Amino acid sequence: MRARTSMGALVLALVGCGGFDNGDLRTGTVRGRVLGAESGVARVSVLGHSELRATVNADGRFELDGVPATSLELFVVASRTQAARTPVLAQGARVTDVGDIQGKPGAFLTVRVRDEQGAIPPDVEVELRGTGEDRAKVDTSSGEVRLGPLPAGCYALEVKADDLEDVETEVCVREGEERVQAITLPSDDDGSDDDGGDDHGGRDGG
Repeated sequence: MRARTSMGALVLALVGCGGFDNGDLRTGTVRGRVLGAESGVARVSVLGHSELRATVNADGRFELDGVPATSLELFVVASRTQAARTPVLAQGARVTDVGDIQGKPGAFLTVRVRDEQGAIPPDVEVELRGTGEDRAKVDTSSGEVRLGPLPAGCYALEVKADDLEDVETEVCVREGEERVQAITLPSDDDGSDDDGGDDHGGRDGG
C-alpha cells in the first residue's frame, strides 16, 4: 500500500512541476558572446526565423529566447566589416551556450536594379530573406543598394517594386567578397502571376 501511495504522490508531483507538459520542450534559449562586437552595430538572428533576433550588449553578450529545439544557424553581424554564421543545436527547455563567436571578414553585396527598358524603377525594396535584416531601399539616383557585412554563404534575395513583378533568386557570397548582382524586374502587364517570381531568376544577370 505504501508503494502505491508513493507512486501516486510522485505522479502528482511531476504533473505539478510540468513534467508532462511538452510546451517548454519545443523551444529553448541560446546565448553566447560576440568577440569584437561594435556597439550599436552588432546583432544576432536565427537564419530562417526572422522574428528571432537580438541586439548585443556592450560586452558582446546576447541571448535569444523562444528558439526552436533543433539544428539551426545563427546569423551574426559583429561590426561594420565582420560577420559570421554559427551552427547550433538548440535544446528544448534549456539554455544552450554557444560560447565565443569570432567574426570574419564580411562580404558586401551591391544589388543593381533596372526594369526591362533599362530605367531605374521607383520605390524598390530589397531583402535577404530569413536573415532578420530589414528591407533595404534602392537609391533612386543610382538604382543600387549595398548590403553587408554578410557571412559567407548562400541567401534568398527578394526584390520588389510597385507595378513590376517580384524577383527572387539565390545569391552566394564568399568571405570578404565585393559582389554586384544585377536584377531586371519584368513588367507586370504580360498576364503572368506574381507567384512566378522565381521563374525570372535567369534574368538577374548574376
